Amino acid sequence: MLYLTTILLIALSGLIGWLCVHLRDQRRRLEHTLARMAMADDPEPEMLLTVRVHNPIEVAHRESVPARMISGYMPDTVRRMMYRQLLRELDEALSERGIDSEIQVEFR
Repeated sequence: MLYLTTILLIALSGLIGWLCVHLRDQRRRLEHTLARMAMADDPEPEMLLTVRVHNPIEVAHRESVPARMISGYMPDTVRRMMYRQLLRELDEALSERGIDSEIQVEFR
């Protein structure tokens, strides 16, 4: 019985030693990762403004006679024309107010 207890004690001591080594490696990796994250100079996130027009065809009908004529045949073209016009108007309005901005149309 004494031999069995001694073998069990040696096995448990080995397991505890292995766990301590593994824990030390994990701690070292965690400290390395945290140091790397602290050193990174991440720029502040950009803030973007998204404008979605829910009824572009209706807006184009109101604003443009040619759009009324071609909207039945080429609705995608009318949408693109409407967004480009909106882009120009927003750009003019912002520049009149002295706001430096970059406006892009993104087709998804």
